[in-house]
Amino acid sequence: QGQGQNGMRDYAVAEAGGQKIMRSTLEQGLRDLAEQLGNQQIRSADLPLLRKAVLDNLVVTTQLAREVESQKIAVGDDELKASLKRIQDQFPTKEAYMQYLERSGMKEKDLEARLREQLAQQKLLEKVTASATVDPKDARKLYDSMKDMMFRRPMGYMVNVVTFRKLGVAEEARKKLVAGEKWDQVLGLFSGDIGNSTPYAKPVFIPDRELASDLQVIRTLPEGKLTPLVKITSDDTLLALKRGKEAERVLSFDEVSGDIDQMLLSQKKKELQGQFFEDLKKKAAVTILDPKLFEVEKVSPDAKPVSGE
Repeated sequence: QGQGQNGMRDYAVAEAGGQKIMRSTLEQGLRDLAEQLGNQQIRSADLPLLRKAVLDNLVVTTQLAREVESQKIAVGDDELKASLKRIQDQFPTKEAYMQYLERSGMKEKDLEARLREQLAQQKLLEKVTASATVDPKDARKLYDSMKDMMFRRPMGYMVNVVTFRKLGVAEEARKKLVAGEKWDQVLGLFSGDIGNSTPYAKPVFIPDRELASDLQVIRTLPEGKLTPLVKITSDDTLLALKRGKEAERVLSFDEVSGDIDQMLLSQKKKELQGQFFEDLKKKAAVTILDPKLFEVEKVSPDAKPVSGE
C-alpha cells in the first residue's frame, strides 16, 4: 500500500476482470466527474453514488477495450487521419492546435492513440446496436398520443435566409434579387462569400415569437419580398426572403414521421447499449473491497429537514 495524491493512503477498493482498482484511480475519476458537473451542488451525501458511477465507468471502459481486442476490431489509418483532421479544423491555426496539445499535456501521438481507441469502441457499439429497428405502429402510436404536446407548431413564417461575409457583397446580391434575378442563381454567383444559406426550394420556418428585433419587419412584409440587410456580427450580414405565413397547427404524421423514427431508433440503440454495458459489468465480476466508500446514508422517513433548507 502506497501513498496516493495529497498523501492519501492508496489501496485497492475493488477488483474487476482480475484487475485491482485503486483508491487513487477512483478519486481521480471522481475529481474529473465533479469538474464535468461544474462542482455544483455536490454534497458529501452524493459521493457514494458518484463513486459508484465512476467505478462503473472504469469497469466498462476496461471491458470495452478487451472486447475490442477479442473481436479484432481495427481502425484504418485513413479513418484515424480523418478524425484527427476534424479536430485540427476546429482551430484557426496550426499554432493554436499545438498550443491545445501542450495545455492538455499530450503529444500528437498520444491524441492519435486516444482517437484510435475511441473509434474502435465506436465501431464495437455500432455492431452492438445494428439490430435496432422501429416498428411503424410504435411511431404512429407515439404521434397519436403526443401530437398536441410535441408536434404543435406556433404561428410563424416560411423564409429563405442567407448570410454574407462582406457587406458590399450583400448589397450587390440584394440589388440583383430586387431586380428579379432568381434566388439560387444569385447565391451561386456569390457562393465564395456566403456563410449559411437555404436553397429556394427549402425555406425554413421561424416562429413569430422568435423573430429577432431586426427581423420583425417580416410580419408586415408582403410574400415574396426581401428584408433589409441585417448586421448580425461584425463579419456577417443576413438577408431573408419571406415566402409565406403559417397559422398555428399540429404537424401531420407524414411531416414528422422521419423525426419520430430517428427518436425511437435512438432510444432502441440506447437500450441495447445499456444492456451491453450491464453484460460487460457482469462479465467483469466486480468485487467491492471497501464497501463503505459506496454506501449511501439511509435517511429515516421520520427525519425532519434541517432548518433553513
